[in-house]
Amino acid sequence: MIEKFVSMKKELSELASVLNAFKSEAVQLRILELLLGSKSKEEIAGQEEGGKPTRRVRARRAPKTKGADGGAPGKRKKAPAGSGANATLTQLLSGNFFDKPRTINNIIEHCKHKLAHTFKANEFSGKLGRMVRDDELTREKNADKQYEYKKP
Repeated sequence: MIEKFVSMKKELSELASVLNAFKSEAVQLRILELLLGSKSKEEIAGQEEGGKPTRRVRARRAPKTKGADGGAPGKRKKAPAGSGANATLTQLLSGNFFDKPRTINNIIEHCKHKLAHTFKANEFSGKLGRMVRDDELTREKNADKQYEYKKP
């Protein structure tokens, strides 16, 4: 057994000098694979034909089916146009909501309870600022130092 080991060690040292003569690690690995027989003959033949390693082709995924409403499955329906914060403020301005001074929190609560639509303060703030600049609304600070918006 020791004799086998010594002969194998000698062969490996000779093989190492031959492999190290190649600068490319990819070439070294390919030669080692050829010698040790770790690849099948078909894979080696496929590599030699094109010069590149053969690669497995992935199966393509089936296209996703559409949901009942015609959109992608599992996605929420979009709200109809004109139901966002800007449209809501325009709707409130056309009515008599801003006849009294209202804070952003008053507007949010009104939308939550009367219109069944929840908004955040930052969704209203930009539009309210534009309405003030366009003289559609005026604003003044109340005792709590919050802006109150009303029609001019």
